[in-house]
Amino acid sequence: MKVPDLFVGKRFFVGLGKPEILGRGKREVRGSAFIQGPEIVGDPKGFNSPNPQELGSLMVNQTGNKEMKPIPFYALIVKSYMRVMEWMKIDTQLTVKTIKSKVIFTEVLMAKTKNFVIDHPTKKGKKLVYACLEGPENSVYVRGRITNKNVINLPEEWTGLVREGSITVSLTPVGSHQDVIVKRIGENKIFLQSRAGFPIDCFYHVFGERKDVQRLITEVEE
Repeated sequence: MKVPDLFVGKRFFVGLGKPEILGRGKREVRGSAFIQGPEIVGDPKGFNSPNPQELGSLMVNQTGNKEMKPIPFYALIVKSYMRVMEWMKIDTQLTVKTIKSKVIFTEVLMAKTKNFVIDHPTKKGKKLVYACLEGPENSVYVRGRITNKNVINLPEEWTGLVREGSITVSLTPVGSHQDVIVKRIGENKIFLQSRAGFPIDCFYHVFGERKDVQRLITEVEE
């Protein structure tokens, strides 16, 4: 059945219920709408999956209206502020100028720089901006100081996290030259050796490449 254009001058409700936020009586918000949903806007063919995890209260797809020439590039445009109160999942790509969030979960983060900003710990009214280290691999590190011992115990999780044969060690003797060397690496430990009669006292910095992710490809096509 075809009907002419439908004009709603007050409010538009589909389904059961009248949301309190839209007001009642003299406080009714004219021009407001309530759709109980689920609701599909645009071409419905993108929402044929029976998977309930792909069902939303509002589902937006590219328009299937052939009268639109040219077809709009975007399925959804928000020209002012948008607020996500609980959870937003992006399957492919998110492109924005700024994201402010307490927690962001992602498999890969690509950025020109990777910084973190916190309140300055010693200067009131200032912010402290630090940059993350960058290099040609996905790596982890551990550092510390070893005194009167010859074994550095690596974190337990490194047995399942770090690629075998990728560990490198930097040692800095404290107080005097001790001829400290790495004798061997094994059993999730680093075994050190020093000049006979000299107790070991040194700082250490250990890097290892992660094996739980694919090796980083540093040169890619544009």
